[in-house]
Amino acid sequence: MMNCLSNLVRTQIPNDVLMSTLKLYLEIGKNEYYEKLFTPDIEVFSHQNALREAYYFFKCFFASENRINEARMRTLQLDSTVAKTKAESLYKNILAVFRIIHDPKAPTFHLNVTEINDLVKLLFKEYLSPDQIAYQKLDRPRTSLLSTESSSKRETLEKLILLYQEIRKKNEYEDSYLALHFMVDFLNLEIYKFRENAIVALLVYYILGLQDRLIVFRYVSFFGKLNFHLKEYQSALEKTRFNWKEGYAELMPLQRLFLQIYRDMYHDLGEQARDFEYESSLEISKSDYVENTIDKLNEVFSKEDIRLRHPLISDSTINRTLQRMQAENKIRPLGKGRSAKWIKLYKKETKKNLMEQLNLDLGGQ
Repeated sequence: MMNCLSNLVRTQIPNDVLMSTLKLYLEIGKNEYYEKLFTPDIEVFSHQNALREAYYFFKCFFASENRINEARMRTLQLDSTVAKTKAESLYKNILAVFRIIHDPKAPTFHLNVTEINDLVKLLFKEYLSPDQIAYQKLDRPRTSLLSTESSSKRETLEKLILLYQEIRKKNEYEDSYLALHFMVDFLNLEIYKFRENAIVALLVYYILGLQDRLIVFRYVSFFGKLNFHLKEYQSALEKTRFNWKEGYAELMPLQRLFLQIYRDMYHDLGEQARDFEYESSLEISKSDYVENTIDKLNEVFSKEDIRLRHPLISDSTINRTLQRMQAENKIRPLGKGRSAKWIKLYKKETKKNLMEQLNLDLGGQ
């Protein structure tokens, strides 16, 4: 049974969820502006966000059981690097998945059994066995009352997709809300033998969101935000399992969380757009602009902090700036390696208040 999609008609949407959705659509209304601004450099943005998404996707769902240090994770991002362990094979697979998802030239993902199965095979290649990457068996009565026959849950998935598409054609429900119902049915039906059904369901939901006007996914890391709210997500996900069989799954905590994440993402995208426009109009050197950004960062910062603010500035420019500032005794590294942080050796000058600037003698003569 597709208990969430089948019971959409009797689902009530709380006022706070409705208002949050309306605010989200105000942000979605800026899509055309963002696309016009970023499209000339979309390949750079897409590549960098694919790397971020892969990193945080692994952190969210696999890092606790698959240890890979930070330096090695960066090395594995290179196509020339060969995986040495099952954990590294998994991470390389995740990188491949997100590169395909974010490739501007990649064909559109079509929601069907074949494409979902291809996605699953790519995600878990050389990590899970072929037997694990298989559909669950579904027992059902034969014509004889004394025996049963097994059929695959592939048929169940086909019916779920068909129902989702039929409801979507009617255009009676908000896209992300409808996709959430699909996701919750998917994970509770336990389509595949492996235990990661919820992860696959979320990944499909993510792809649907990217295709359903949430273009913020192309520029800001959804899984980076989710990693920050991971405990809240896991708690909300568990609530969707209660009473699911009866058709009364509790979806609102999860919907609220996703809406909050989307608002945060669009806020970051707005700041990124502002900085990008400012950077594009600058006549000073890129190195000077990087130094200006470092001046605004916390006392301890990383190269990733700079990359997030300047996705189009090359690593070589960032490295040259760091080396120059180190030679000028303005900063020094904390540790070694690509993931090392830096610390400022100067205090940022605070603005004097008006009375200090005027230097008035209030005591009189």
